[in-house]
Amino acid sequence: MANKRWDTRIKRLRMADLLCVSCGRRFESKAKAKLQVILSDSKQSGRGWSDGMRPDDVFAFLTVRLDDGGLPSEIGSPLYLETASLAEVTPKPGQLKSARDGSERDVYWPVAVATCPGLVTRVRDGRVTVQPEGARVRTLGTKGYRSLVQVGDWVEEGLVLASAAATISDIKCAGPVWNLHRAVHSDDQVEVFGAVKAAGILGESSVASEIRSIVDDSQRDTRLRVEALGALARLGDRGAAGQLANLDEDDGDLGMQMERVLLLSELVELEVATGLLAQIARETSRPDEIRAAAAWGLGATWHDQFSECWSFAFDTSARVRRHAQAGLGNPGPEHVAILVAALREADQAPLAAALLARIESVRQLIEAVADRRSRDWALQSLGQIDPAQVRPFLAQVSAEDIRVLDALWMRNLCDSYNEPENLTEIRFLAGQSLRAPEFTLD
Repeated sequence: MANKRWDTRIKRLRMADLLCVSCGRRFESKAKAKLQVILSDSKQSGRGWSDGMRPDDVFAFLTVRLDDGGLPSEIGSPLYLETASLAEVTPKPGQLKSARDGSERDVYWPVAVATCPGLVTRVRDGRVTVQPEGARVRTLGTKGYRSLVQVGDWVEEGLVLASAAATISDIKCAGPVWNLHRAVHSDDQVEVFGAVKAAGILGESSVASEIRSIVDDSQRDTRLRVEALGALARLGDRGAAGQLANLDEDDGDLGMQMERVLLLSELVELEVATGLLAQIARETSRPDEIRAAAAWGLGATWHDQFSECWSFAFDTSARVRRHAQAGLGNPGPEHVAILVAALREADQAPLAAALLARIESVRQLIEAVADRRSRDWALQSLGQIDPAQVRPFLAQVSAEDIRVLDALWMRNLCDSYNEPENLTEIRFLAGQSLRAPEFTLD
């Protein structure tokens, strides 16, 4: 339920990205800078391109363009294909991945993509002719492709014109036909996994005993048992969160320890989970990335615990520090006094100044200028705020301080590289965050 990628990870069940909790249909999404119908495939059991997907489940491929900061600036329309339609066409072999990724190989299904804007002037047997404005016509596609446009259509660059496999355009839910009770008892491990997760999120306590039996069955897949603990915690089992936080139960399996931490991060509604994450983050004997994941889970992306994250923002581990800083989010009014006090501490002042500037705490910063111990960083912070917000308060500072602020504003307005050394990394991490899922049930 997040898009953060970690170095420490396990090979999960081949579970689709999205699951409709009403009809049970699964959706796998693939975003690319250049649209391609491409999937990972392996001869290993459970790792084939279609494993975990039923015939009417859907693969969605879409183009995502990134800005200079690496964040999505433009998202194209998805191209939808059902598993059954992809299975009808033999895919072409692509690049072989590393042994670390299970020696999987990419396989792809060819598509014809518009290389420039233009008018469709001819469609014939999978080949599409496009007339750009003021340029030579271009014919794309191959005999046997399925055309997705018609004569007279105006197409933009990047639009899929034809596909080797049949696509679908109308995605509709079949309604509340997915039976959770039946799914929990399914022989399909992926179906059970999805049902367990959905039961917890939906608050479906009627299957709590079945989920508890999964936890207690040592013959079950460990990944499923850990997920079941998360579901039980959501369903009100007081001891489940504590069991989930028992990282030592996995006999040194760092992948499963990470899985437990990530599940605790998802339990945003449980105060006990917040405390357990903080406890894990404080255990310096743990690997740095496990602790970093716990600090990340505490942050603005999930539990939104500014005070807890602030306590880890200056950890001895650089990895923990960076993730805690990236997860801080915007401090609330109750945190301003903590940040102003931090302007007096050499190691904390740069970050505190940046955060106070972000929330434009002008009045408090003006007061901090009068304190010799916090003056320099208070001025640095004010120098990052719009001068129009600060000038009404300048009667309270000295002429020398005003000259310093004028110089800072001039520098900051002209020099986009005036940033803390770790700001680029923090921005990158923040770009991988997702808010905790918010939903209402009709």
